[in-house]
Amino acid sequence: MPFPCPGCQAAIDRSPEAWALRCPACGRVIRARATDAVSGDVRAYEVEITGRPETRRRIEIPWTDREAARLRQWLVWSTVLTLALVAVLFAAARWAR
Repeated sequence: MPFPCPGCQAAIDRSPEAWALRCPACGRVIRARATDAVSGDVRAYEVEITGRPETRRRIEIPWTDREAARLRQWLVWSTVLTLALVAVLFAAARWAR
């Protein structure tokens, strides 16, 4: 979902989480920081032109279905791996006795 450049208000078609974010219209480097979400279906960011804090703006971007599915998949796999690691560490502790 596009968001406006905090300097020139041109639309930026990349995610605020992208690395080396630059406005295609004015060429300025944009710094984005994630902030607390307003609700479960919206992500909030503070974006500004690097070195110019007076351009700071708060933007809100809704989760897409693809991003929500990817997050759910990541949470499932991380839970499985964490539980597997706990089991391996428990077995190693029992074996070391």
